[in-house]
Amino acid sequence: MPTDTKPGSDFITAADVAAYIEKLAVKPANDEGFKFGNPHARIKGVLVCWMCTLAAIQRAVAEGCNMIVCHEEMHYPYAAFEPGLEKYLTWTVNRQRIQALSRSEITVYRAHGMLDHYCILDDFAAELGLGSPTVSEGFYRIYDVEPRTVAQLTEQVKQVMDMDSVRVTGDPSRQVSRVGLPWGGLGLSVNISFVEGLLGYRPDVLIAGETDEYTMFYCRDADVPLIETSHAGSENFGLAHFADDLASVMPGTKVVFHRCPVPWNQG
Repeated sequence: MPTDTKPGSDFITAADVAAYIEKLAVKPANDEGFKFGNPHARIKGVLVCWMCTLAAIQRAVAEGCNMIVCHEEMHYPYAAFEPGLEKYLTWTVNRQRIQALSRSEITVYRAHGMLDHYCILDDFAAELGLGSPTVSEGFYRIYDVEPRTVAQLTEQVKQVMDMDSVRVTGDPSRQVSRVGLPWGGLGLSVNISFVEGLLGYRPDVLIAGETDEYTMFYCRDADVPLIETSHAGSENFGLAHFADDLASVMPGTKVVFHRCPVPWNQG
């Protein structure tokens, strides 16, 4: 039950939702917490999404939700690399999102690493059908599976992700059986230290969320094939799981999961 509601109360606040999230797995990091709006607002409905995009905000309004729980940063540029948000509030996307949130009095809370620890990483592996991890240390996961070619594994990944195409680095005919999982954005070159740490467990193939050419060349030189899916796509499974759990503990509150799509046209 919400921690801050009184017996017999017929409403919860945004702070109640935050309190529930903050008890799920680990304490919130510096990049998490309330990002916009009133933490004490009475909640009519909660929309859970990967990013607080204009489409997500519009969905919240249409569904009558006045709180958004998002996984990724609400503003650009990424605050961890460019502090001083006040310099960027007039950027086109930041301004549009703030205006849309203000018009409908929506409160935004970011749950990043907390939800990664709670379910997002392991739900991605479960959806891929990788079984139980051979290695589970911190965020590092290694899965030993029946041998197959990179091409066969790629087809399996595309089917699970409901994607017509993915990017693949390496020899598609190579036999692989030891899978590493740099999900979400941990395959990006800004997180190359994570990729290097994962290689220390000797995977012979990686299935990533989002990556870039810097990491692709890194993997080519390391002689480890890499399959890229999608940052949002790899994390939507866990976010849907969290939305279901939130709805179950707050049965009188509407909870909506908004699936952020792969942002490019597949062909």
